[in-house]
Amino acid sequence: MKIEAKFYSEKNKIYFLNGTELNTKNKKIIDGKCCKNNSEPEENALYSINVTQELTGTEENANEEFLAEFRDWLKKLEDKNSFAIIIPFAENASATQEQKEIFTASFKHCARRIKDCENVIGFSVPENVEPDFFISELKAKHGHYIFFSTDENLLASDEKIAKL
Repeated sequence: MKIEAKFYSEKNKIYFLNGTELNTKNKKIIDGKCCKNNSEPEENALYSINVTQELTGTEENANEEFLAEFRDWLKKLEDKNSFAIIIPFAENASATQEQKEIFTASFKHCARRIKDCENVIGFSVPENVEPDFFISELKAKHGHYIFFSTDENLLASDEKIAKL
Protein backbone atom coordinates (compact mmCIF):
# COMPACT_ATOMS: atom_id res chain seq x y z
CA MET A 1 0.00 0.00 0.00
CA LYS A 2 1.51 3.28 -1.08
CA ILE A 3 0.45 6.39 0.80
CA GLU A 4 0.10 9.58 -1.19
CA ALA A 5 2.01 12.51 0.26
CA LYS A 6 -0.09 15.24 1.89
CA PHE A 7 2.88 17.51 2.59
CA TYR A 8 6.20 18.59 1.19
CA SER A 9 9.18 20.27 2.79
CA GLU A 10 11.22 23.14 1.45
CA LYS A 11 13.75 25.42 3.10
CA ASN A 12 13.32 23.57 6.42
CA LYS A 13 9.57 24.20 6.54
CA ILE A 14 6.59 21.97 5.90
CA TYR A 15 3.72 22.74 3.57
CA PHE A 16 0.40 21.20 2.61
CA LEU A 17 0.31 20.32 -1.09
CA ASN A 18 -1.68 23.51 -1.76
CA GLY A 19 1.31 25.59 -0.56
CA THR A 20 -0.06 26.53 2.87
CA GLU A 21 2.62 26.29 5.55
CA LEU A 22 1.91 23.93 8.44
CA ASN A 23 2.33 25.72 11.74
CA THR A 24 4.37 23.39 13.95
CA LYS A 25 4.64 25.86 16.83
CA ASN A 26 1.27 24.86 18.33
CA LYS A 27 1.90 21.13 18.26
CA LYS A 28 0.73 19.00 21.16
CA ILE A 29 3.65 17.09 22.65
CA ILE A 30 2.57 13.73 24.03
CA ASP A 31 4.17 10.48 25.12
CA GLY A 32 3.65 7.40 22.97
CA LYS A 33 2.29 5.60 26.05
CA CYS A 34 -0.75 7.91 25.84
CA CYS A 35 -1.71 6.63 22.38
CA LYS A 36 -4.07 3.96 23.61
CA ASN A 37 -7.31 2.65 22.17
CA ASN A 38 -9.24 4.21 25.04
CA SER A 39 -7.96 7.74 24.30
CA GLU A 40 -9.23 10.00 21.56
CA PRO A 41 -7.09 12.48 19.63
CA GLU A 42 -8.37 16.04 19.32
CA GLU A 43 -9.70 17.44 16.08
CA ASN A 44 -7.50 19.62 13.86
CA ALA A 45 -4.42 18.99 15.99
CA LEU A 46 -0.77 18.39 15.25
CA TYR A 47 0.79 15.84 17.59
CA SER A 48 4.46 15.43 18.30
CA ILE A 49 4.64 11.94 19.77
CA ASN A 50 7.69 10.90 21.80
CA VAL A 51 8.32 7.19 21.29
CA THR A 52 11.17 5.34 22.98
CA GLN A 53 12.87 2.18 21.80
CA GLU A 54 11.66 0.67 25.06
CA LEU A 55 8.09 1.11 23.74
CA THR A 56 8.76 -0.22 20.24
CA GLY A 57 11.14 -2.99 21.22
CA THR A 58 13.80 -4.13 18.79
CA GLU A 59 13.23 -5.43 15.30
CA GLU A 60 13.86 -8.99 16.50
CA ASN A 61 11.84 -8.55 19.69
CA ALA A 62 9.25 -5.92 18.78
CA ASN A 63 6.55 -4.83 21.21
CA GLU A 64 3.75 -5.79 18.84
CA GLU A 65 1.08 -5.03 21.44
CA PHE A 66 2.20 -1.40 21.66
CA LEU A 67 2.72 -1.10 17.90
CA ALA A 68 -0.79 -2.43 17.16
CA GLU A 69 -2.42 -0.07 19.65
CA PHE A 70 -0.26 2.83 18.42
CA ARG A 71 -1.35 2.13 14.83
CA ASP A 72 -5.01 2.06 15.84
CA TRP A 73 -4.65 5.41 17.63
CA LEU A 74 -2.85 6.96 14.64
CA LYS A 75 -5.63 5.75 12.31
CA LYS A 76 -8.09 7.81 14.40
CA LEU A 77 -6.26 10.95 13.26
CA GLU A 78 -7.70 10.55 9.77
CA ASP A 79 -11.28 11.09 10.99
CA LYS A 80 -10.18 14.03 13.16
CA ASN A 81 -8.22 15.90 10.46
CA SER A 82 -5.23 15.69 12.79
CA PHE A 83 -1.63 14.80 12.05
CA ALA A 84 1.36 13.30 13.82
CA ILE A 85 5.11 13.54 13.80
CA ILE A 86 6.89 10.62 15.44
CA ILE A 87 9.80 11.60 17.69
CA PRO A 88 12.08 8.58 18.25
CA PHE A 89 13.88 8.90 21.54
CA ALA A 90 17.02 7.03 22.52
CA GLU A 91 17.92 6.63 26.15
CA ASN A 92 21.62 6.21 25.29
CA ALA A 93 23.04 9.26 23.52
CA SER A 94 26.55 7.76 23.33
CA ALA A 95 25.54 4.49 21.70
CA THR A 96 27.90 2.20 19.80
CA GLN A 97 27.53 1.85 16.05
CA GLU A 98 25.74 -1.48 16.54
CA GLN A 99 23.30 0.09 19.04
CA LYS A 100 22.61 2.92 16.58
CA GLU A 101 21.83 0.39 13.85
CA ILE A 102 19.54 -1.59 16.18
CA PHE A 103 17.79 1.65 17.15
CA THR A 104 17.28 2.60 13.49
CA ALA A 105 15.99 -0.91 12.72
CA SER A 106 13.49 -0.59 15.60
CA PHE A 107 11.98 2.55 14.11
CA LYS A 108 12.10 1.11 10.61
CA HIS A 109 9.93 -1.72 11.99
CA CYS A 110 7.69 0.85 13.71
CA ALA A 111 7.28 2.64 10.35
CA ARG A 112 6.30 -0.66 8.72
CA ARG A 113 3.65 -1.27 11.38
CA ILE A 114 2.08 2.18 10.90
CA LYS A 115 2.55 2.28 7.12
CA ASP A 116 -1.17 2.71 6.38
CA CYS A 117 -1.61 5.66 8.75
CA GLU A 118 -2.15 8.44 6.23
CA ASN A 119 -1.84 11.31 8.71
CA VAL A 120 1.64 10.47 9.96
CA ILE A 121 3.73 13.23 8.43
CA GLY A 122 7.08 11.67 9.26
CA PHE A 123 9.78 11.16 11.85
CA SER A 124 12.29 13.39 13.56
CA VAL A 125 15.91 12.39 13.14
CA PRO A 126 17.29 11.43 16.57
CA GLU A 127 20.55 13.01 17.64
CA ASN A 128 22.23 9.70 18.44
CA VAL A 129 22.00 8.16 14.95
CA GLU A 130 23.69 8.65 11.60
CA PRO A 131 21.14 10.97 9.94
CA ASP A 132 21.67 9.77 6.36
CA PHE A 133 21.37 6.11 7.37
CA PHE A 134 18.25 6.71 9.48
CA ILE A 135 16.53 8.68 6.71
CA SER A 136 17.45 6.24 3.95
CA GLU A 137 16.28 3.24 5.99
CA LEU A 138 12.85 4.75 6.71
CA LYS A 139 12.41 6.47 3.34
CA ALA A 140 13.10 3.25 1.40
CA LYS A 141 9.50 2.05 1.86
CA HIS A 142 7.93 5.30 3.06
CA GLY A 143 8.80 7.88 0.45
CA HIS A 144 6.06 10.26 1.62
CA TYR A 145 7.65 10.78 5.06
CA ILE A 146 9.14 14.12 5.88
CA PHE A 147 12.02 14.22 8.33
CA PHE A 148 12.41 16.77 11.09
CA SER A 149 15.22 18.01 13.27
CA THR A 150 16.22 20.66 15.76
CA ASP A 151 19.91 20.23 14.87
CA GLU A 152 20.98 23.45 13.13
CA ASN A 153 23.90 21.68 11.39
CA LEU A 154 21.58 19.07 9.92
CA LEU A 155 19.04 21.72 8.90
CA ALA A 156 21.77 23.75 7.20
CA SER A 157 23.03 20.73 5.26
CA ASP A 158 19.62 19.60 3.96
CA GLU A 159 16.81 22.05 3.23
CA LYS A 160 14.42 19.11 2.78
CA ILE A 161 14.55 18.42 6.53
CA ALA A 162 11.95 20.50 8.32
CA LYS A 163 12.65 22.38 11.51
CA LEU A 164 10.86 20.93 14.50
